[in-house]
Amino acid sequence: MGDLDGQIAFVTGAGSGLGREIARTLAGAGARVAVNDLRNEAATAVARELAGALACEPLVGDVADSAAVRRWFETLAAATGGRLDVLVNNAGFAEIDPETSDRIGRQLQELGATGRVTTPLEATARMTDERWSRMLAVHLDGTFRCTREALKLMAPRRSGRIINIASIAGTTGIAGAPHYSAAKAGIIGFTKAVAREVGPQGILVNAIAPGYIETPLLAVMGPHRELQSAAIASQTLVGRLGETREVAATALFLAGPGASYFTGQVLSPNGGLVV
Repeated sequence: MGDLDGQIAFVTGAGSGLGREIARTLAGAGARVAVNDLRNEAATAVARELAGALACEPLVGDVADSAAVRRWFETLAAATGGRLDVLVNNAGFAEIDPETSDRIGRQLQELGATGRVTTPLEATARMTDERWSRMLAVHLDGTFRCTREALKLMAPRRSGRIINIASIAGTTGIAGAPHYSAAKAGIIGFTKAVAREVGPQGILVNAIAPGYIETPLLAVMGPHRELQSAAIASQTLVGRLGETREVAATALFLAGPGASYFTGQVLSPNGGLVV
């Protein structure tokens, strides 16, 4: 028997990385999991992996598209009789412009992995409206839109868990990624506001703010990825980057019975990079 036996979960951005591992972990705990991804092939592959996948097709598309999100939840409601127990708002992407990444990498080559980067990055000065808007649309707007639709299913049953994937970028800021940091900070504020709003209805809303996790998103570091990862590991108390299973375990905890007194909280599996 798993902690989530018989429950219905929906994970956005489940085609790879954290989302895939979270979907697999929830399914392993007994949940029937619906998956979303921007890429049909990736979403379909994960849905086929999950023994507890829902009968509905993978919910493919962009979380920033309000009409698409509405359709997904209509499909989900039809497949489950209007039930949703757990929503994980995970969909997102990371981005550092190549010039910023190159400046960081070149200075680390000079200083070594334990060096402190002081080169002016100028990422904000070079940021375009399009890059800024797209980052906030996917992370913050997408989290809002999926939460809005999920509450329509959870509120009548006076029960549910919403888990939003934030980042230490939202708690400390990350030089070179002002748009990502702003989006993740917005998710944390949104989490706390919604938790206050729906707590009396029995719906618990929390966030996870991971540190640096070994996922395909780290490809944004470019050709200096290995050196930058080593620098991050040297600043992390446990001496390494995190694994997707460690974040998925946090999501499982927040979805399960042990987290019945948690709401409006930010859990941060970051290995001591932020203390």
